[in-house]
Parts: sequence; C-alpha cells; structure tokens
Amino acid sequence: MLSARRHIVMLVVLAALFVPAKAQAGGGAYVFSGGSEAARAQVRAALEASSFDWSLVSATVTFRIANCGCAGSSPGLIVLDETQLAAAPYGRAYTWAIVQHEYAHQVWDFALDDAARALLRARLRGVDLCYEQPGLSHNAHACERFADTLAWAYWPDPENPTRWSRAMGGRRFRVLLAELLGQRAWVELPRSPRRRHHRT
Repeated sequence: MLSARRHIVMLVVLAALFVPAKAQAGGGAYVFSGGSEAARAQVRAALEASSFDWSLVSATVTFRIANCGCAGSSPGLIVLDETQLAAAPYGRAYTWAIVQHEYAHQVWDFALDDAARALLRARLRGVDLCYEQPGLSHNAHACERFADTLAWAYWPDPENPTRWSRAMGGRRFRVLLAELLGQRAWVELPRSPRRRHHRT
C-alpha cells in the first residue's frame, strides 16, 4: 500500500513537470510557452505594475517567447521576443509597455462586446476597428489606439512610451472603460509623486 502511494506521488510530480508554467500575476490567467526565467519574470513584473484587472480577460492567454525579434497578439496568444524581455535593451519601461500593450489586445478580444468596440472606435478616433482596412498605419486602428491608451492609463509611469501614442487622457479612458466593463472602482486610482505633473 505504501509503495503504491509512493508511485502515485511520483506520477503526480512527473506530470506537473510537463504542465505549462501557469501564472496569476496582476490578476491575469496565462501560461508560458518557451522563454527563459528572466524573460518570464519581466512579463510578470509588467502585468503586476499595471493597476488594470487582467482577470477580466475570460480566456487563459499563452505567452509564446522566442528569439523572433517580434511582438504580436491574436486571441488567446501573445508572442514576445526573448532578448527584448530578458535584456531590455531599450529600458524596462519600453519592455513593460510592450507586454501591457499586447495583453490589452486580449482585453479588446475577450472583455468587450461589439457595441463596446464600436463605441471605443468612435471615442478613440480609429479609422477602422482592427485591421479591416489594409494599408493603414499601425496607430490608425482602434484596437491599437485602445492598447496604447490602456497601457498608459493603468501604468502612467513617466518613462512609459505609450504616453506619446495614447488616444485619450488616462482618467477619461478609465471612466469610459469602467462604464463599459461595469468596474467603477477603477476610475479613481491613487496618485504617486511621479505622476503628479503629467497629464492623465
């Protein structure tokens, strides 16, 4: 009997080794595919730095980390570059903004309905919703304007580069998104001395 229990414990331990690494940082449900521990730590830190409730994304998102020189998002999947995460050659804020921007696309995909996306397109002045019209610049699409604005509104660090590409002030965006998601608690966020002199 004792031997059988040991075998069961061993099987459970071995099975756990082959399950993708899960994380619950910043409220989000996500798993990693590839990537060093240093790269994964940057993803966790980026999501924890934001005050957005990532758990509003109803799907479990896979972060695929590879030496690809790329960053992108599709429903349920975010692809990020190993070097960009682990070495942060352009600085921590740039790297974290990329992570938050790409996860914001998951918010667009899973936490909003068609009516909310249409309203956001109008308020954020997107030319289309999300790549329906080929040939537009990156920042012409409402989904990209949304992702940049969310990344700034919930992490208004002075070094966050999305402050230059956001489509709306942080507080106005938080009010709008809170109404769309029924999460009024997000409207007023604590202010830090670092944010005091920057437009939100």
